[in-house]
Amino acid sequence: MRPPTDDIDTSRLLLFLEKMLLIRRFEGKIAEFARKGIFRGSIHFSTGEEATAVGSCLALEAHDYILPTHRGHGQQLAKGCDPGRLMAEIIGREGGFCKGRGGTLHIFDREHNVLGAQAILGAQFPIAVGVGLAIKLKSLENTVVLCFFGEGTTNQGTFYEGMSASALWRLPVVFVCVNNVYGMGTKYEQTCLTSVVEKGTALKLPSTSVDGNDVQAVYRAMSETVRNAKREGAPALVELRTYRLAGHSVNDHHDYRSRAEVESFERQDPIVRLTAHLAGRGVSGEQIARVEERVEGELAAAERFALDSPFPQWADAAGL
Repeated sequence: MRPPTDDIDTSRLLLFLEKMLLIRRFEGKIAEFARKGIFRGSIHFSTGEEATAVGSCLALEAHDYILPTHRGHGQQLAKGCDPGRLMAEIIGREGGFCKGRGGTLHIFDREHNVLGAQAILGAQFPIAVGVGLAIKLKSLENTVVLCFFGEGTTNQGTFYEGMSASALWRLPVVFVCVNNVYGMGTKYEQTCLTSVVEKGTALKLPSTSVDGNDVQAVYRAMSETVRNAKREGAPALVELRTYRLAGHSVNDHHDYRSRAEVESFERQDPIVRLTAHLAGRGVSGEQIARVEERVEGELAAAERFALDSPFPQWADAAGL
């Protein structure tokens, strides 16, 4: 990988900030909906992981594909999914991407090549192989698929099988591990003594580990990895080291970790870090405020669209 440099222009960094703020505040609104009973069931948030989504997806072109995780709202928004339709889907309304039938865990957006989140952890690996093979057989030049997953999922057989098949057939699949320390309530090192990068290296995939709370580092690493995967027509693995500041799900109060641990990662908040970096570049508070205003306007419009969307009707079920 290239050494970190200050080569990303300020306008792009402001876009990174806007996307990360949108993800953070979008999920905050969804959490509010959950507390108010606007929708029922559990949901998984990516609070603190916004840089992994933004730095990865903004390294792609529009025609590239992604397979999000079960906490993939950030990845979907970063790839370009409409916040209103995403919100409507989560709360089960007709205006959603899947007409309110899929909910948070099965969101599919063909327009932006978002190929659906997976409720079954590890299911995305064989799907990624299929997408990569389709790209190769259809001779889709300059195209790649990002397969997002958590560190705990690397202990499943489908992970090794997916990487092995992709390497053997030389498929343009980039395996993106969002390592947020915990698989539900268990730390990764309590389940495996081999690092994520070592697993990729064992199968001879170009593998690297990056500070996932530094959106600039993520963007640089992913840009280079994606570029190489497209040029070589071969897979790679990138581990993005981050931390979920929220619980595993909306109902998880994460009593299994200390307040000191959480506070240590709160000091690495990717939004705070980028805001401080922008201030160091001379970006004014007024400029940051304008970014926040745009995000709040977009979020307010999304909320109106979602809440105004009707519920699915039983009579329409037969036509699905």
